Amino acid sequence: MTWIQTIPKSQAGPEYRAALDAQHAWYPREYEADVDGLPSADGDGIVASHSLIPNALHHAFATFGALMDPNLPLNRRQHEIIATVVSQQNCTRYCSVSHREFLRRATGDDVLVRAIQNDLKSPVFSESEQAIIDYAIKITRDATSVSPDDHARLRAVGFDDQGILQITLIAAWFNYINRVADSLGVGRE
Repeated sequence: MTWIQTIPKSQAGPEYRAALDAQHAWYPREYEADVDGLPSADGDGIVASHSLIPNALHHAFATFGALMDPNLPLNRRQHEIIATVVSQQNCTRYCSVSHREFLRRATGDDVLVRAIQNDLKSPVFSESEQAIIDYAIKITRDATSVSPDDHARLRAVGFDDQGILQITLIAAWFNYINRVADSLGVGRE
């Protein structure tokens, strides 16, 4: 349960309803069903935690939606690898559990999900995935430690500047959403 008042989707006014409808349209299909053991989508999840300021909900999740655009360089597997790694580095239970499940839904790969959870240096990761993981961890732990060498490594495994920007923004966005979830008690009971 979120530690502040939230407005259930079933009681949304026009501004909140418009933000919800827009946010839902941006979600990948793997996000449509609730995740067992986590707050329901109706009034206790991360979206509901923004419900008292619908304009913030709209803009925060519009950024998220833009970053998930299939016309950008990263694929769904890579999106969820970043989301899960960042969430686990931050020890954010709600996001770690949900994004491991979304990764499983997106890939159907239980071995990958176990590796993400237990061994971030597993040989199951491709060279480009390992570069993404290492970069996302660095952003999460201390973004000031990122250097041109980190970008050179990403380029060496096939990412152009747009891909590097997308990786950076997804990692930064999940650091933001992890802070919101943990600060407001989303999924912490």
